[in-house]
Amino acid sequence: MQTWVYVVIPVMIYFGERIFRMVRSMAYESKILDAITYPGKVLSLKMTKPPGFRYQSGMYVFVQCPQVSKFEWHPFSLTSAPDDDHLSIHIRSLGDWSYHVYDMFHEALRCSNLDLPKVYIDGPYGAASQDHSKYEIILLIGLGIGATPFISVLKDIANGLDKEGCAANHHSANGLRKAYFYWVTREQGSFEWFRDIMREVSAQDSKQGVVEMYNYLTSVYQEGDKRSVLISAIQALHFARHGIDIISKTPVRTHFSRPNWPRVFHGLARKHIGERIGVFYCGPDDLGRQLERLCHKMNMRTFTKFVFHKEHF
Repeated sequence: MQTWVYVVIPVMIYFGERIFRMVRSMAYESKILDAITYPGKVLSLKMTKPPGFRYQSGMYVFVQCPQVSKFEWHPFSLTSAPDDDHLSIHIRSLGDWSYHVYDMFHEALRCSNLDLPKVYIDGPYGAASQDHSKYEIILLIGLGIGATPFISVLKDIANGLDKEGCAANHHSANGLRKAYFYWVTREQGSFEWFRDIMREVSAQDSKQGVVEMYNYLTSVYQEGDKRSVLISAIQALHFARHGIDIISKTPVRTHFSRPNWPRVFHGLARKHIGERIGVFYCGPDDLGRQLERLCHKMNMRTFTKFVFHKEHF
């Protein structure tokens, strides 16, 4: 009898959760407004925003594509801002389900006579990056597709800067005074994923200077390599003349190395003495542990308080 209890109850909970999510999702069938495929097998979906759908930047939704599986739901960070009139997500192909979804959309986009697959969403749900509103100063660190939770945050900040009165005070509408965004990626093609968004944020923040963005490309040459020095010189000349980075095609300069995190943290500690900085990270666990230890170390050795938050990757 006890064996039946151990088997039946988990099964009932599992199917109950699936049925609940399926029923809830019917109210959130999102029409695809636009779909774009990017290098690295990344799919960007722009969808209608269901009536009454409210969320905060940094939140995520579960996504189902019935043509691939009626029972599989996968979480993805929203890359649209709460004030946007649409929802957007970026899906990188990292498993069977995401590969199938990418291939289906890629084929539908290639053949104009095919309809785009349907998508259902369940959410929104909270995440660590949602806590950014608790700080006046934040440090956002994303590795590869791990930048997605912070794109919504950056867009939200930029939208807030457009609101009346923010420009004079040099802070966003929610009280944020400074945001530092570090994006580290191996492939140059990755910069296409959020190119338009980074251009938009740079343009909206051009006068206030609330947001500082840094791109790091790690697959070129090591820092100090002669070829890297040559590329950097050409890049600097082009940037000085046109204000656009030749690698990312945005106003955000690209560095050909990995960030020196102790140097980054020490710089922030000197700039913001006696203040609290929210550190938000999304990426592999190894670097996450290093950054968390670095936060503790800086808290012991400086007057600046670094508070670490990690997104599930």
